[in-house]
Amino acid sequence: MTKSKQFGSILIIAGTTVGAGMLALPIISAGEGFPYAVIVLIALWALMLYGALLLLEVNLIFPHGASFSTLGRKTLGRPGQLITNLCMVLLFYCLTAAYISGGTDFLTVDFKQYLNLSLPRWASSLIFTVVLGGLVCWHTYAVDLANRALLTVKMIAFFSVTFLLIPHIDGSKLALQPDGSRFIFMCIPIFFTAFGFHGSIPSIVKYIGHEPNRLRRIFVLGSALPLVLYILWEMVTLGILPQQGPQSFSTVMQQNSSVEAFITLLGAIINKKYLNYGINFFTDIAMTTSFLGVTLGLFDFFADMVNAKQQALKRLGVGIMTFLPPLLFALFYPKGFIVALGYAAVPLALLATILPAFMAWRTRAQYHENYPYKVAGGGIGLSIMVLFGVTIIVLQILSIFHLLPTFFVPNSTTL
Repeated sequence: MTKSKQFGSILIIAGTTVGAGMLALPIISAGEGFPYAVIVLIALWALMLYGALLLLEVNLIFPHGASFSTLGRKTLGRPGQLITNLCMVLLFYCLTAAYISGGTDFLTVDFKQYLNLSLPRWASSLIFTVVLGGLVCWHTYAVDLANRALLTVKMIAFFSVTFLLIPHIDGSKLALQPDGSRFIFMCIPIFFTAFGFHGSIPSIVKYIGHEPNRLRRIFVLGSALPLVLYILWEMVTLGILPQQGPQSFSTVMQQNSSVEAFITLLGAIINKKYLNYGINFFTDIAMTTSFLGVTLGLFDFFADMVNAKQQALKRLGVGIMTFLPPLLFALFYPKGFIVALGYAAVPLALLATILPAFMAWRTRAQYHENYPYKVAGGGIGLSIMVLFGVTIIVLQILSIFHLLPTFFVPNSTTL
């Protein structure tokens, strides 16, 4: 295996993980503050990495990097395969709905700012979905090339914007918040979703081959890079925007936690035109690449299911299956970016924690004589992962019914 493959795989994991969801992290963690946010990020990264290594363990039992669906069937039977497939679809739908909602916000602003056109949100939603969705339906290879190029530009834009924002940080805003611990549970499902790269694990195993040590190194480094970026993003944003006041996170909360409102306010505080353009450029690309990456996976999943291949009529039907449900969500819940990201935590908890633990438990019992790689921790580690996954699901359910302490009082548009 060449170093090029290893480096490329690290970037695949990092690129899959770092997306538009990163923009929501400061909004959801404004109440707890920077120190608690860092602690939660590190803890969730470690647990999600453990889940990824469990999936690697299970995947190495079977040849040629079996798909998630195959892993579910071979370890947990047909019910396991059905649950796995259902979780994959729900996860992709939640993420797609989030990116349509967020992309609509920025497209509406872009039309107004650059073309002096005031489009209604539903029109921006349709344009965003039809144009980018049409690209996904048209040709997978074209999307792949565009996504790779945009990912590179996105990383350059992120580091450029961050570097320019650092001088504006107020260290006092990064201090421990007196009541910050009250809001930790509210942010956990969103933070958890931000570390989701587990759907790409079978593809990476197939690409690299059955080399446990190299694959483990790839997963550690590939997931650690997003952790560093998230902490850096939290430091910059929480260190610039105050919690309260006329230009603060409380202002963003009053606008339904809109990412567009957050970015606009950040640019207004900095009050430098080139920085505003840079921030808008980065967020536009982040929404685009996240949308393309997620919907391409969902489209291919449905295409394989109905054997669409290059048949135009079938691909159109697959496109409707892929884009219509999340588009309807974005239209009915126009400020649903963070809401949809939170919903994604439920299927991701099953895919990244609970199912891998049960899969590993079954394979260790069935294939104990010929086991190429085994994650440390034993039964205690597996039990912790199941408990962790159940906790994420419970926290998200409590969040849906507004039963967790929140930094703001949600209104009807946030569900």
